[in-house]
Amino acid sequence: MLVTVVGAVVLAAVELVLGTGFAGVVAGWFGGVAGAILLPVATQVGLLLGSVIFGLRVRQVVFGAMREVASFKRGSVTFTFRALPVTLRAQIGPWRSPVILRCWLAGLVSALVGVASVAAAWLWVPGAFGRGLALAMSAFMLVKLWPKRVPLTTSTGWLLFSLPRMAEPERSDFLAAPLAARAYEALRVGDLDTAQARADELAERFPGINATVSCQIAVLESRGLYAPGVLLLLKFLSDNDVPPRKMAYLLAGLAGLGFKAVESGQMPADSLLPTAKKALHDAVQLGYPEFDLNGTNGLLALIEGDADNAVRLSTSGADYNHSPLSRADDLTTLARAHMALHDNAAARTALARAEELAPWSPRVTETRQRLSVN
Repeated sequence: MLVTVVGAVVLAAVELVLGTGFAGVVAGWFGGVAGAILLPVATQVGLLLGSVIFGLRVRQVVFGAMREVASFKRGSVTFTFRALPVTLRAQIGPWRSPVILRCWLAGLVSALVGVASVAAAWLWVPGAFGRGLALAMSAFMLVKLWPKRVPLTTSTGWLLFSLPRMAEPERSDFLAAPLAARAYEALRVGDLDTAQARADELAERFPGINATVSCQIAVLESRGLYAPGVLLLLKFLSDNDVPPRKMAYLLAGLAGLGFKAVESGQMPADSLLPTAKKALHDAVQLGYPEFDLNGTNGLLALIEGDADNAVRLSTSGADYNHSPLSRADDLTTLARAHMALHDNAAARTALARAEELAPWSPRVTETRQRLSVN
């Protein structure tokens, strides 16, 4: 926001000094808006290109923001198109060794594409629009080169400057990422035995680190063993000094897992619900985007008897969630909320969508059984 405001003032001053008048200021501002959109897209395109060249895992590519318009899968990559075509996002991660070198090289390609885009704007786009475009792209390139890693966002600068100097235990988490990624890929297709084998291998090779424990918890959750997952996560949080970014992820996971443990009756609501609700609040305070927790908030609303709010929140969660497993979870919550409102037809529609994504999920199969009885 600060970059945008300062940039707008600078653009206006430049055009006034050059004597282009109000028309020049407006053209410069339009160029600035275009630059603010195009530079992040350029660096993301560079990161995707680097990921393909250097063997990183690309799981999902998302074009645009807001509500999903269309989605299709090519190989192991899901391409999603959303209503407002102004952003490009991708889920990228390590897949094979050497992990850190591959990620650094992908970050280098991202930086080179970004710098080349800035140079092209300065050299080839004329007039006030071109000046606005080039100034905005230059400013946002500097932002991209600043090392920053927060929930759901890693800057190009972090890959270039912070990744090679990463200390333990974060370095071990990165080194364990390819094996963890294979466990999560197995979970996506419901191959729980393979996922369990990968989690066991992680526990043997990288005991006690975040990547290992998170993978073990994901396998427990996929088997419907929410209470053991909650206990394992609480123990990990109490035994380790977790940095804020990872803490945000873990607390968001604790909230969702805790709500499922309460919903399933595996743990008592009076003791676990306050802890899970505090974890949800603290995750947002640590930077986890609140809109990405709509599905979790929907499950909380359902547990607390507010089925109407549960329908609204879980619908939003399913519409905006990128992960197939999380989306299936949100759709299952939506189906259960419709059941609570005695609308079994809507519940069956929501559940059918969940079954397309994760028919093996314990919550999906249990909900199907309840609907069949009704």
